[in-house]
Amino acid sequence: MLNTNNFDYETTTLYDALEAYTRSSESQDDNVTNSTNATWPSYDVCDPSSYPQDFLTSSLFHGCIYLMYSIVFLVALLGNGLVCFVVQTSPRMKTVTNYFIVNLAVGDILMTLFCVPFTFVPMLILRYWPFGFVMCKVVNYTQAVSVLVSAYTLLAISIDRYMAIMRPLRPRLGKAAAKMVVAAVWLGALTTAAPIAVVTQLQRPTPWHEVCQADICFEQWEHAGQSGQYTCALLILQFALPLAALVCTYARIAHAVWGGRPPGEAQDARDSRLQHSKRKMIKMMVIVVTVFTICWLPLNMFIASTLVLWTVHEEDERWATWPGMPYVWFACHWLAMSHSCYNPIIYCYMNNRYRRGFKQ
Repeated sequence: MLNTNNFDYETTTLYDALEAYTRSSESQDDNVTNSTNATWPSYDVCDPSSYPQDFLTSSLFHGCIYLMYSIVFLVALLGNGLVCFVVQTSPRMKTVTNYFIVNLAVGDILMTLFCVPFTFVPMLILRYWPFGFVMCKVVNYTQAVSVLVSAYTLLAISIDRYMAIMRPLRPRLGKAAAKMVVAAVWLGALTTAAPIAVVTQLQRPTPWHEVCQADICFEQWEHAGQSGQYTCALLILQFALPLAALVCTYARIAHAVWGGRPPGEAQDARDSRLQHSKRKMIKMMVIVVTVFTICWLPLNMFIASTLVLWTVHEEDERWATWPGMPYVWFACHWLAMSHSCYNPIIYCYMNNRYRRGFKQ
């Protein structure tokens, strides 16, 4: 049985499930586990393309994987690149909120470059890490940083909008201060993800990886329980706390904008137009937060579930080798990665300035 006390739960669970596809029977698994002269099936177990055809190893499933991730990759790079270009080349677009939106786009570009190709290929196609030790550390660390940057930037946007609407008579956040907030977002993300850069290693967690001399890239913690504690901390810092703050700020803003005039504002024709503009802006930001929740909630629930199951059923690996595990991970991971291509679409659809910038 694997010693999972100091392993990365999500990665270990997925590789356990994938290993099950290389077994033709329990006796073969025992041979692999207990003997260096294991009796293997007639096909080459170290070559996934030679496996007996099931849907997981079929060319149809692999084609769907490549197609779906390629769409996310191209749309995210193009859309977020255009957002950065429009703001950079248009003086009118260089506002505090747009600085935050550009930072969000940069985080999404980083996620697209490092999370999409370097995750599904070794996980679902090759079933091992072919990119070496240095890229193992760089990719894992950058993945965590990019996700945290997106979460923290959404939080900064919501606070900026809250102060602008709920405290209209107070001085607005200046561009210099906005740049400091962006720097703080990156510093917070880099610091929060720092343990990943330290504990990420190349490992061979299953008999399949030992026999085939194939490494995988995941977290190897020094002491039992540290992985679970850090995973819980990330779930809170990257998802739970930002989501709670976003819901609270936007709920108060929505109540003020739709329920009556914001504090300190007079009622006249000009304010009526301003109210309409604010309502449109709030709709856009609420959609951004809703999309963030829909995209990231399943993957966070998957990670939390594996953590709980490892804790409760540590001596029972049957749930970890459930054949449906790779499909669940694929669906959750693709949905999370697709988040990087939605924000530019939302901005283009709901913001006239962005639409004009995209057309130009």
